[in-house]
Amino acid sequence: MRNSWIYGACLAFLLTGCGAAQSSGVSQGGLPSPVVSSDAPSASGANAFNPYMRNKLPNTRKLSAEGSKMLSSLGGRAQSLEGEAAYRKHWREEMYPVVHGGRTAPHEVLVLLDYANPRSEKVWNTVAEASRSIPAANGKIVLFGNSSETYGTDLLGFGVWLSYSRPGQAMRWIGHSLARWNAIKAQQRSHGVTKRFDNEYDATATSSDYPMIYSYMTQVTPPVTENELALSRYCYEAGNVNMYQTVQLCRYFGVKQLPAVIVDGKVLTDVSAQKILEAMK
Repeated sequence: MRNSWIYGACLAFLLTGCGAAQSSGVSQGGLPSPVVSSDAPSASGANAFNPYMRNKLPNTRKLSAEGSKMLSSLGGRAQSLEGEAAYRKHWREEMYPVVHGGRTAPHEVLVLLDYANPRSEKVWNTVAEASRSIPAANGKIVLFGNSSETYGTDLLGFGVWLSYSRPGQAMRWIGHSLARWNAIKAQQRSHGVTKRFDNEYDATATSSDYPMIYSYMTQVTPPVTENELALSRYCYEAGNVNMYQTVQLCRYFGVKQLPAVIVDGKVLTDVSAQKILEAMK
């Protein structure tokens, strides 16, 4: 299940984490290492990474001049996530999963979560509170995430799947899964257990518990009809696409640590429902 097409391509990206500096020079394989683009956020702020409103998205992983020359001599072309993922039916949803509001609404709230950081639950609850005052025609909430503990990829990917297959149900899932993550961690610690959540069975409180995604399938309406194994595999792949894009957002907007909230291109230093709504005016 973990040998998905995107895993190898994204691994080097994701291991660096958000805001990691990229060095120039020659990589271990002999090719010049990618360097961060000098592109800065646009003046308008919102929708720079919105594939429903832009044909070309920012790419913060660009080759050096030497690398570009070498690539050109080999007849190659610059890579982009939209180019690599375009064969996937729901690549736009995976790169830009709108969980509240319209895809082309003028304002946007980008929520960048880290399942392995307990603060993500509080930040998400704050965004959910603000969402009740955001008209769908005026603004949207878009889900992104990263996680140093691998199972966060699956949970994020299930949120992506819900965002388009079960409109209106993704936000509840994200809140539920973040709360369960923290609760299970606390219960494990109370029993003297410290465990990384690298697969679905790590993230259980007792040996008789169903993994989070499988147990939540009973709460989805209409019921899940997809093959559960195939859906589980999809969640991991969709989560990887989204995590790859999260790294790009972090570099583009200068985010150093997750969780983070970006409203119309501005990274909020103080996240509250009021601050989110004020930033959208």
